[in-house]
This record gives sequence, C-alpha cells and structure tokens, in this order.
Amino acid sequence: MTGATPTWAVGPFVLYLLLIAVLPLFLGRFWEHNRNKLIVAAALSLPVLVYLFGNKGAEGAVEVLHTAFDYASFMALLGALFTISGGICLRGSLIGSPAVNLLFLSMGALLGSLIGTTGASVLLIRPLLRANARRGYSTHVVVFFIFIVSNASGLLTPLGDPPLFLGFLRGVPFTWTFRLFRQWFFVNFALLAVFTVMDRVLLARERKRPRRDNSDLFALPGDDGPLRLEGRLNLLWLLGIVSFVFAIGSFGGRLLGESYLRSTVEIVGLVGLAALSYFTTAPAVHERNRYTWAPIIEVAAVFVGVFITMIPALSYLAERGATLGIVRPAQFFWASGALSSVLDNAPTYLTFASLATGVANAGSNLLSAANLGGLAAHPFGEKLLVAVSCGSVMMGAITYIGNGPNFMVKAIAEQHHVRMPGFFGYVLWSFAILVPLFGIVSGVFF
Repeated sequence: MTGATPTWAVGPFVLYLLLIAVLPLFLGRFWEHNRNKLIVAAALSLPVLVYLFGNKGAEGAVEVLHTAFDYASFMALLGALFTISGGICLRGSLIGSPAVNLLFLSMGALLGSLIGTTGASVLLIRPLLRANARRGYSTHVVVFFIFIVSNASGLLTPLGDPPLFLGFLRGVPFTWTFRLFRQWFFVNFALLAVFTVMDRVLLARERKRPRRDNSDLFALPGDDGPLRLEGRLNLLWLLGIVSFVFAIGSFGGRLLGESYLRSTVEIVGLVGLAALSYFTTAPAVHERNRYTWAPIIEVAAVFVGVFITMIPALSYLAERGATLGIVRPAQFFWASGALSSVLDNAPTYLTFASLATGVANAGSNLLSAANLGGLAAHPFGEKLLVAVSCGSVMMGAITYIGNGPNFMVKAIAEQHHVRMPGFFGYVLWSFAILVPLFGIVSGVFF
C-alpha cells in the first residue's frame, strides 16, 4: 500500500482548472487554438504522470488506465449526442410568441435528460432563434435557454449532463438520478414561470415600439410553410443511444463483468451509433445546421488534461474528506455549485463526490471514490451525493464557463445576430434570477 497522496500532487489539477477559467477571458486568441489547449494540458499533466508512474508504480499505472477508459467513454457519449443532434433540423414557419417560446423551453427541459444538455441545446437553439427572428429583443430567450436547456434540464439521467455520466461511469446506478425529480421539477418550473412573465412583458413593450425587422439576417431558404423535421432517421439513433447506455449500465456488469471489456463495448457502440448518424444524414441537413466538428474537438482537448490531473486530487479528497469542514448536504450543494459556476462542472462533481466519500467514510475506508455506487447506497452518503449532483448540474448555469453548452449556445446566438451579454453581464442575469432560486432550493431540499 502506498502512502497518502501528497498535497503538491493536487496543484496541477487546481492550476489547470483556474487556467480553463481565466485564459478564455484574458488570452482569448491563444486559447481559441486547440493545439494550445493541448500544450497547456500536457504541461500540467506531465508532473502528475511522473508522480503516478514513479511514486505509485503499478498502482499508478492502473489508475491511469482506468481514467483513460473513463475519458474515452465520456467523449464517446458527448460526441455521439453532438453528432446525432446535429443531423436533425426543424424547419418551417415559426413565430416567437410567448406560447411558442414556452413550448420550446419546456421541450428542452424534458429532452435534456434524455439526449443530454449538449444534444438538446444543439437540437433546439437554431429553430428557436429563427422563431424569434422578428422579435426586437430576444436576448432573454437565449439566456433562459442556457439556464434551462443547457443546464437544469439534465438532472434526471446520466445522459443528461457530463457530471452525472461520470458518476455513472464510477458505479452510480443508471436509475439513481430519478430520485432528483423533485429538484428538477421545482427549478425548471420556476424558471419557466419567470420566463413567461418576462417574455410577455417584453413583447408588450416591443409592440408599442416596433423595431426593424431583421429576420432576413439569418432566415434560411425554405424556412416557410408548415413545420417539418429533416433528418428524422436520427431520432432512431437517439433512441439507440438511450437504450444502449441503459442496457450497458443495467446489464453490462453481469454480462461483461466490471472490466475494461465493458468499457470497450460501450465506447465502440457509441462511436458506431454516431457513425451511422453521420453517414446516413444528408449533407444538406448538416449544412443548414452549420455542423462542424470544432466544438467537440475543443471539449476533447480541454478534458484530456482534466481527466489526468484530477487523479491525485480525487484520491487526496477521499483520504482527507472528513477534515475539511464540509460535512452537511447544504454545504455540499453550495460548495460544489460555486465551483461549478466558475470551473467546469464535470470535474467539480467528481471532486466533491470524492470529498463526500471521505466524509461518509468517517475513517472507516469502507467506501471508495473509485466506486461511487457505494456512496449512492450509503444512508448519509446518498444525501451528500444528491446535494453534489444538484449543485454541480444546476449551478453550471451561473457563468458561461460553468458548462460546455453555455458558450456553444452563446456563439450560435451571436452568429444569428442576437446581442448576448458579456461574461459579467451574463453573471448579473444569473445572480438576479438563479442565485435567489438556488437559495430556495437549499432551504427546501437540503
């Protein structure tokens, strides 16, 4: 048995997360190149790999191999959802009335847990923007879209948001997240209600002071007539993703064992479904959706560093969890949420799930951060994991950098000539609407 994880080994992980948050704000041109992202990831991963292979030997090599399979599974799911959703295009005449906008956001609140917040965002944002082309002001529509579809919608299944999928990869049962229904319903219903009131008020003002019709700026040829869905075959591939991941999670352990074979089958199956979608979708549909590989390549470049540098950080927290003063569900909700709002919520989830493992262990070492299924089944650990899940998923909406789809939706909206708030302007929106709502969630549920 090797000794406890040294404090210095956590440094690369903390520094890397800080750079992910800061570099896009102050060195945007440098950070926009994936090559530079990989350089930063490699520079901070190197000391971690030296520590794991040099100090921990065979045990460290096993941890690296396990993490490599987790990373491949994680990217396979995101890539499959991104590819399949990018092959579906809703066309036809849409008018961005409060009722239509509410319908879109409600659909997103449901779809986020079925096809992922990334998939639902890619699928719905463009037709929603086209529907609101004639609105003089539509910034609030996109902001609430990020709040609901890109974040809060993904709380009910491991498919919904990367943090929950990482938990699933580490042993949390597929159906465990169904118990988060009350929190999911409360937050999404409240946000939809606030949006509806705001949308009606702003529409009434627009009618008094009509602005120039700018719909021609991003209307596509053929965006008239009845509604029609192109790329419908991709609905079958989406169903295939849901069925396949559920089957692997429910029966993979029994059929394939808790081994790398199970992970390999999962990766190959997801990549295969993505390939079927890509090659059976007409190029014209991809063109109308402005589909490119750039967003998913960027995610892959950033997360390779996250997965490597977090290995010793997770071990450190699991070993010392009970000594850090965060011991109650409400504390886990706010702490995991606060970190998710300024860093990426996927590693934040694993960080605080590992911390929760240490707290629930209380020195017993019965639970392991490598298998969160034990934490989910633990009487007190389950409460902590609920708080971590809700905080990590919901509070990723507080800033643009809290969750991957946030920036993607912002970029698509700006391509369609919607004036989006800057980083701090968006934070004002979230502090005015989300933070008070999360305060109520904390008081009611934690």
